[in-house]
Amino acid sequence: MDPLLDLPGAEEFSELLAREELRRGRTRESLAVAVLDLDGMGAVNKVHGAAVGTHLLRTTAEVLHQTVRGVDEIARTGADEFSVLLHATDAEHASAWEERFEDMLDACGRNLPAGPVTCSIGIADSAEAPTLMEVAVRARRRMEVIQTVRKLRRARESGGQT
Repeated sequence: MDPLLDLPGAEEFSELLAREELRRGRTRESLAVAVLDLDGMGAVNKVHGAAVGTHLLRTTAEVLHQTVRGVDEIARTGADEFSVLLHATDAEHASAWEERFEDMLDACGRNLPAGPVTCSIGIADSAEAPTLMEVAVRARRRMEVIQTVRKLRRARESGGQT
């Protein structure tokens, strides 16, 4: 468990995916995985301090808990990264969850010292790959593509080099 946020960590999330894969073999339940990374956490910690960064992580975890159902699973899978296993969910419903989550995170972020919070989110569902681990890899890759596009856009807008 991650002691800061009281969430399962990356290893526990991988074990969860393995257990769910066995269960899914029996139930054929549709599952989706979302991988999200908070944008600009390094700058938040540098400019506002680690305490503000910690508050941002805790706020994100709270918003995740408020937007998922009791059957869904949340894990902290990196320093500023979270993964969510959404049960009985396909890509369309996962996108609806993503919109709710981003709206609520945006609303909460307006009251944070670091200002509005954004994150890069990648989603994939169990119809896209034969195993949940592969679904999670697809979700992570999509998140990384979104991150890269945002970084390039910010660099272009600021006139900087990448």
